[in-house]
Amino acid sequence: MHEYSIASELISALLERLTEHPGKVTHVFLQKGELRILSDPALRTAFELLGQGTRLEGVALVIETVPARIACASCGYQGVAEYADNESFHYPIPILSCPVCESAVSVLSGRELSVERVTIETEDDGG
Repeated sequence: MHEYSIASELISALLERLTEHPGKVTHVFLQKGELRILSDPALRTAFELLGQGTRLEGVALVIETVPARIACASCGYQGVAEYADNESFHYPIPILSCPVCESAVSVLSGRELSVERVTIETEDDGG
């Protein structure tokens, strides 16, 4: 499960950046594009387990999904991708071709994986 390696890198990067910011970390908000093949529950579990014994122990990992948006150079379509929804799939799969003219498209969003923000309680907050 590559969720553990991603959680490990995420924790390392956060701990390095958080040395400049005192206080109790309460939430980490992560933006994850829907084209990323990651299990949200597995990523949360890995973050929880690997964060034990660090400043991130007990921190809530909030995962915000960024929809796949595409653009077609042939017809000018810009918008969300259509989805193949087949019972053999575990979840709907975005179709990365133009829903208007079926040409190849470029992906505008949906591949993201980044920390959007971190919530820290400081002594000034009464905590």
